[in-house]
Amino acid sequence: MESLDALWRRLTARTDYERCRRPRAARFDLVGMEALCRRLGRPERAVPALHLAGSKGKGSTAGFLERGLRAAGLRTGLYLSPHLEDWRERIQIDGRPAPDPALAAALASVLAAAAGGETFFDLLTAAAFLVFRDQGCEAAVIETGLGGRADSTNVLRPLAAIVTSIEREHTEVLGDSLEAIAGEKAGIFKAGAACWSGLAPGHPAASVLRRAAAAVGEELHELPESLGLRADLPFPQPHMRRNHALARAVLAGLGGRDPRFAAAAAALDRLPADELRQAGRWEERTATDGRTVLFDVAHSPDSLRAVLACYRTAFADRNRGVVLGLRDDKDPAALAAALAADPGPAPAGEAWFACPAGDHPRSASPEVLAAAFGPAFRAAPLPKPLLPAGPEVLLVTGSTYLVGALRPLTAVKTG
Repeated sequence: MESLDALWRRLTARTDYERCRRPRAARFDLVGMEALCRRLGRPERAVPALHLAGSKGKGSTAGFLERGLRAAGLRTGLYLSPHLEDWRERIQIDGRPAPDPALAAALASVLAAAAGGETFFDLLTAAAFLVFRDQGCEAAVIETGLGGRADSTNVLRPLAAIVTSIEREHTEVLGDSLEAIAGEKAGIFKAGAACWSGLAPGHPAASVLRRAAAAVGEELHELPESLGLRADLPFPQPHMRRNHALARAVLAGLGGRDPRFAAAAAALDRLPADELRQAGRWEERTATDGRTVLFDVAHSPDSLRAVLACYRTAFADRNRGVVLGLRDDKDPAALAAALAADPGPAPAGEAWFACPAGDHPRSASPEVLAAAFGPAFRAAPLPKPLLPAGPEVLLVTGSTYLVGALRPLTAVKTG
């Protein structure tokens, strides 16, 4: 068998809508992905799955779901995208990257079965399904890549389909309104699946999700207005506590089908807070010069507002810096205006830096970002991703790719 590195190179030679410059939903159906899964023996149907879509929060909610299931004693699979530092992070077994031999066997199988028109994400998704089946997983938590309806993962027939949030994003692909975006993400709702919404009460797209669930003969389950949010989570942002509550509610709701899911909901409540930490989400680490660096993959207006507000509160008496990178499909001027309105312009003692979003080819220009964040934030452009000198503490945010590029320059914070 070819080496894992060689197989990965063959996979990345395929069309990758995560990195190419054309609109990422050039495909509008799942015919090719369905055919690939048939040739592989339908691995996507071998393991009970929980399927997530959303503008933000799907990765952290997926992490909470997996952690609860694992704490209840189930052997778990977890499929995430994108990764931070190593692509193996995308396909996990029991909270760790799947073994290299299992990944190599799965990649070899999907490449052998491929007809030629499949994308990078099609093949990687099919490989994840094979790994979860062949590794004997008892439950899999699957995050969509983009949207929902035409996403490669949407060949699933899940136990639960969850839309965590709806914001304006990827409008060139998903549509230019919250309602259109919600319709695309609600494409993961299916008959027989428990359909869930993480939207706040009164969200303008909530009715779209309700209609989509009804169209497949299901009731939409929604979080109540008054939530018993766990107060000791290692994340100060309200949306992270809400994502934890959503994960718990989904597991508890599935408890009627299988008591192991009820046990997973209870386990998620009992786990020590430190065991719920997630890489790249309000993650404090230490730079080589001893400074604190806070990493957060927030990239939507609402999540960036929350992270910035919490950062200013948590480090109120420190000389702060913010290192921001964005994809070029974002609107930096609109984002700057939103942040200037709430939580407000950069106060004295808070320096801003604009830099490329890692090595991503669709990274926004630092000069463009610096201009957009001009009067309110006085952002200085950086030629490459780095931890700038000066501030005592740094927040790195705006892009998963930026977090992944700078996180290796730091170490786990101790003490």
